[in-house]
Amino acid sequence: MDGGEYQFESLEEAARLFAVVEHAKKEWETTFDSIEDGIAIINQDGTFKRVNAALADMVGMDVRELPGKSCCEVFPYHADSGCPAKLKAGHREVEYEVSIPWRRVYREASFTVPGLNTVVAIITDITKQRLDEERIKRLADEAVAANRELKASMRELKATQEKLVASEKLASLATMSAGLAHEINNPLGFVTSGFGHVRDWFRRVDGFLDEFRQGAAKSDLDRYLKRNKLDRFGKEVSPVLDDIRMGLERIRAIIRAIAAFVEQGPLATSPVDVNDLVRQVVNDVGEELPVGVKIEPRLGDIPKVPGSAEALDSVMRQLIENAVFAVTGADGEGKVQVTTASKGDGVRVTVQDNGVGMDQEVVSRALDPFFTTRAPGPHVGMGLAVAQAVVRRHGGELEIRSSEGKGTVVEFTLPAKTPDPEPDRKKSAARRKALRT
Repeated sequence: MDGGEYQFESLEEAARLFAVVEHAKKEWETTFDSIEDGIAIINQDGTFKRVNAALADMVGMDVRELPGKSCCEVFPYHADSGCPAKLKAGHREVEYEVSIPWRRVYREASFTVPGLNTVVAIITDITKQRLDEERIKRLADEAVAANRELKASMRELKATQEKLVASEKLASLATMSAGLAHEINNPLGFVTSGFGHVRDWFRRVDGFLDEFRQGAAKSDLDRYLKRNKLDRFGKEVSPVLDDIRMGLERIRAIIRAIAAFVEQGPLATSPVDVNDLVRQVVNDVGEELPVGVKIEPRLGDIPKVPGSAEALDSVMRQLIENAVFAVTGADGEGKVQVTTASKGDGVRVTVQDNGVGMDQEVVSRALDPFFTTRAPGPHVGMGLAVAQAVVRRHGGELEIRSSEGKGTVVEFTLPAKTPDPEPDRKKSAARRKALRT
């Protein structure tokens, strides 16, 4: 070595060293171009010294065209924020937005490189972040507006309830309406939220189709697909559609329960053997009884009663399933007794359990529509209300007796005489009119 110059001992050594340098250069270039953020090395005169493929892709130019070009020509926003080449020390951050060919938002962070007289600018696509922020702000505004409307609705409801206190029937109707609104509002939230999500995805698809119809190049279409993550369309939309379906099925179940509650009209009757109904329901429910739960039928010598076997079957299933639920998980053996006996010319059916029981406040509300003590799930809180409506359609009555910690007794009677349909029709008409109001 003489004067700072290195003397190679042979051409082979020089070739080997140059090969190592060339390999390192290619590795650096590959790494530089594989970075997703746009990167530009800018000279002091404001021209590009080098850019990576991501930045060239952002501005829609060939990566080989950019070196030597003025950064202020490629990025017109520099006219407002100042050319990053003038940065003498430290770093700065600016954000800018472009609308052609579609709206994108970028953040540029510039850093000085001491000793090299250059500035490194890193440009990041923050469109998704901005869209998310806008969506969150929009949802927050909608939530504030909805909360304002809800408060107004609650004030109106309270005023209405105060006016309805004088009428027992109208007060019950108000309770039922409030329960119905609450029950439908939850699944409706799934549907509304899911619809907004699906609409957003279809807007992206619609934008892609617009580009396609306008004859955009395949590379532009590929970039659009990547930026809008349309390759995840199926994975993102499918579970949302499942939530919408579940919400709609929940609403449909509520409507069916309401229909069963208010439906009256002529009752198609035939002689019904209540003992046969009890045997069938006990047999069906008994196939899936929890461990430690037993159903004990005690069937008396009873006459057949006129009625709808299908409707009375639904009453028996509801009462027995409620009793099984009450004894499930209780200390000791859970027992449900189903007793039938004659009462005058009719029949009395008693379903008794040794479960947790209910306090008197719960008992007083047990027959209210949409009241339930179960955890949120498929139950809409209409089971006992519908059971009572069915029993009354048959001319009978349903009663609940319970003490906390001592189990529950649900008892209903059925007359041996076919009920007069005229009062039922009047009650049905009054209920339907009240619901419409």
